[in-house]
Amino acid sequence: MYPDDGPRSGEYIPGGRSAGAGWQTRVQFIRVPAIRAIGFGSSLAIAVSYVHNESIGWAIVHGLLSWLFVIYAALFY
Repeated sequence: MYPDDGPRSGEYIPGGRSAGAGWQTRVQFIRVPAIRAIGFGSSLAIAVSYVHNESIGWAIVHGLLSWLFVIYAALFY
């Protein structure tokens, strides 16, 4: 698995033949770019805007404004 095949800190080693460590765990942190994490407010704003205006351009603008547009739409639509 690794170039030197030596055990790594935090790695599960089947059989546990390393220095007294039969079970070790590996923790990996996955970084998710912010562009992929579209929140509920943005999704709701895009849906409401597209249903009301039937325009993709306005839906994108309202999606960027997210909760501000959702509150505006709740008050005035």
